[in-house]
Amino acid sequence: MMTTPKRYSWTQPCCAWCFEERNPGRQPTVLKDEYREREICVHCGKPTGEGIYVRTDPKTAAHPTNLKS
Repeated sequence: MMTTPKRYSWTQPCCAWCFEERNPGRQPTVLKDEYREREICVHCGKPTGEGIYVRTDPKTAAHPTNLKS
């Protein structure tokens, strides 16, 4: 049986703390509450539901999210 390799998204969830650390003074664009999901922050690996997403090369991400089908 052949398995398909994991594919990761370039759009990654990010917690507010990690966003501020990497973008001081910049306001993130966030999803409306009804569209948010609990996910793992691409940088720190902690759960987040803040609706912040960043473009990140999944090859260099500490905690990349799988590509959703």
